[in-house]
Amino acid sequence: MRNMHNFPNMGTIKEAAAASGLAVYRVRQLVAAGKVKHINAGRRILVNLDSLAHYMEQGEPQEQTKPGGMWRIPE
Repeated sequence: MRNMHNFPNMGTIKEAAAASGLAVYRVRQLVAAGKVKHINAGRRILVNLDSLAHYMEQGEPQEQTKPGGMWRIPE
């Protein structure tokens, strides 16, 4: 039996922008912010297209805010 590998679906920033419908600068922003997986291949940045699709489906994660400041003391 052969050892099968699942390689990620990778593309350049321009390819990722074309596939997703986002602007090139927005894909660069997502990469710089670490919101999508990517690798540097020499001078090129290869974006994990599956990670980008997942980001687009899920959107920004909601930050849970903790109440701060003064607390009411139950009487």
